[in-house]
Amino acid sequence: MTEVTELVERMRVSRKMIFDRVKDVTEDQMLAPARWGQRDVTARFMFYRLVAHEAEHTVHLIKTYQSLGISLSETALILKQLQSLRGELEGLILGLTDEEVDKTPDNGEWSVRHVIEHILDTEDNYSGQIVEAVKSLSKSS
Repeated sequence: MTEVTELVERMRVSRKMIFDRVKDVTEDQMLAPARWGQRDVTARFMFYRLVAHEAEHTVHLIKTYQSLGISLSETALILKQLQSLRGELEGLILGLTDEEVDKTPDNGEWSVRHVIEHILDTEDNYSGQIVEAVKSLSKSS
């Protein structure tokens, strides 16, 4: 495992721990008093600080890349977008119950599980096609 892979894994473990720690906070509990430095704030404020802090340091990291002369390849940019969307999808389903995951809307649309399984199957198919395309290009060279 490379150091980058280890760092990404630490980030994933940390995010899971955070979700597990706070996922059951109710709307009423969002008003619970908290402290931020010397300020009296609410749990809601601290939730928003989590988001703002990540956004702030994402910009910081982009600036670091620029100052180091690191530019991302097209593949890396696409994978970055894919990872970002995966995080959004995971965030959308984390608070659901098992019943909600399998409930089918009245209009006949797919259940949440059906949509997620379709995404997983399709990405496996597409990534396999990419690998095969690259292999065939290598053989013809």
